Amino acid sequence: MNIISRRKLLAAMTMAPAAVLATRAQAAACYDPAALPAAQRNMRRSLGFVDTAPDPRKRCGLCVFFTSTSGDCGKCQLLSGGPVPATGHCDSWAAKG
Repeated sequence: MNIISRRKLLAAMTMAPAAVLATRAQAAACYDPAALPAAQRNMRRSLGFVDTAPDPRKRCGLCVFFTSTSGDCGKCQLLSGGPVPATGHCDSWAAKG
């Protein structure tokens, strides 16, 4: 039986929001969602794109359609070369060969 101490549980609960905020800040550094054309926003919605991958092993930086541009930012072929953070994810993710 695996028992988590209260201290570990509280530490995990306080670290999670900080990680989400850091990832959102990284995404904001790659592109401004408000400045994206309607076609880009619609394509992201149809592909189920999110700035933070639910599974870090299936993030944009590890996808065959991702091309790194600078730092943790890149472009996605499925989004017509639209900017994406390397931490993002969509329903069409495919592992690099």
